[in-house]
Amino acid sequence: MKTAKIIAITNQKGGVGKTTTAVNLAAGLNKKGMRTLLIDIDSQGNASASLGLIIEHDIRTVKDLLCNPQNPRDFIAIAGAAEIIPSNNSLKDIEDALLKGKNFDTLNNSIAPLANEYEYIIIDCPPSVNVFTKNALKASNEIIIPVDVGYFSLLGLKQLLEEIERFKREINPRLEILGVLACRYDRRTSLSSQIYETLKQSFPDKLFNTYIRLSIDIVRAQIAQKSIFDYNNRGTGAEDYNSLTEEIINGQ
Repeated sequence: MKTAKIIAITNQKGGVGKTTTAVNLAAGLNKKGMRTLLIDIDSQGNASASLGLIIEHDIRTVKDLLCNPQNPRDFIAIAGAAEIIPSNNSLKDIEDALLKGKNFDTLNNSIAPLANEYEYIIIDCPPSVNVFTKNALKASNEIIIPVDVGYFSLLGLKQLLEEIERFKREINPRLEILGVLACRYDRRTSLSSQIYETLKQSFPDKLFNTYIRLSIDIVRAQIAQKSIFDYNNRGTGAEDYNSLTEEIINGQ
């Protein structure tokens, strides 16, 4: 049986389209018939909230999985057509313990039994290279780095790439960058095209051909607590994430 392709969506800078990409890529893959699991390992729980999951006491979260890694299926919630291991602010409660023990294998070991049940596992990381991000990078085969094509988009990207290379060298040698994804592309401004061209020059073999255009539908979908495909399957947001999904599937 084929083992799942595990992809971490990460950038230490917030507001770049990281969670939006994680949620809509997972939805796009499911829409294409690829059984996909989304894991929210960010204590802000934005991926969970954007799918309408209100974490009550009877809903288990990724924190519970990391603390008690028995049957990972018990920690999967259903949100519409999505399967997700959700998160909330309680994840912070175990951060110090994981960090103190340098426990970067916890997520990898916890989800190992799921590897043959899915074709893709998408992990939404926190906007920092903390112990939860490192757990995600240890569990993953590949990384997608969303980049906001704005004035400050390239700041910190070099540092992130250095962190990833160091982690690959010391912790997970199989980890590869699947691609850099330009997000919030605004055709009305020359800055977006200038930044995109800079990204092309910097990542000639790693920049996705797809870029995610600035779209009010993406914001409205988040407010409606739906994927872009469930909110408006005919808009530019759905068109762009469908294109990204096809690029990832066909690029294998």
